[in-house]
Amino acid sequence: MLQVQDCHVIKYTPKEDFDGKTPSLTVGGKNVSEFHRSSSVMEMNRELGLPPKQKTSIFRVSPNAIIKPGTPLYAAHFRPGQYVDITAKTIGKGFQGVMKRWGFSGQPASHGQTKTHRRPGSISSSGVAKVFKGKKMPGQLGSFYRTAKGLKIWQVNVKHNILYVHGSVPGHRNCLVKVTDTVLPAYQDNLKNPPFPTFFADTEELPDELYDEELFQFTEPSIALSES
Repeated sequence: MLQVQDCHVIKYTPKEDFDGKTPSLTVGGKNVSEFHRSSSVMEMNRELGLPPKQKTSIFRVSPNAIIKPGTPLYAAHFRPGQYVDITAKTIGKGFQGVMKRWGFSGQPASHGQTKTHRRPGSISSSGVAKVFKGKKMPGQLGSFYRTAKGLKIWQVNVKHNILYVHGSVPGHRNCLVKVTDTVLPAYQDNLKNPPFPTFFADTEELPDELYDEELFQFTEPSIALSES
């Protein structure tokens, strides 16, 4: 379950000031205290009438999908049956050896082995006389950004702004994630009529729960009997 919490559009950047190809929107989520925030960030939030955000992220948008800064974003921006990509920082495991980091089998437990049971073994050869780049070695495990692509949304709770997503999501519990439309070509045309450019709560009314067509709703009868 993913909850859209205090999400607002913070800034619009035209393509001339971004990358020259597409404009972008800066979106912030989860309100935090004003302490330990820079004066430039606080000034930008005061102009919009918004509290500072814990996390801000940049989204590329098309020229016809520009949203005014200060606009709130809801979970209803997505629809059941849509496929999304989710980016988050993975759980940090610290400095780990090759057996835990890369799944090495390790050295034999006996037959003359001494203090080498969990070591990688040879990392090069005498003829090469160097270690190639990308060699699997001990090092930092986790705590880097990873994107899970092609995750399907089965249900959207409009009342509490919750997305029910199929599959595993990177990151620890209660961490902040970035949800975007999937880049996989096979899933991009799965949703025909999404809210464009986003869902506006003051102009459109939706039921509290939205379900995918393939998802069974427990409020409906599972067996229908008829008299013969």
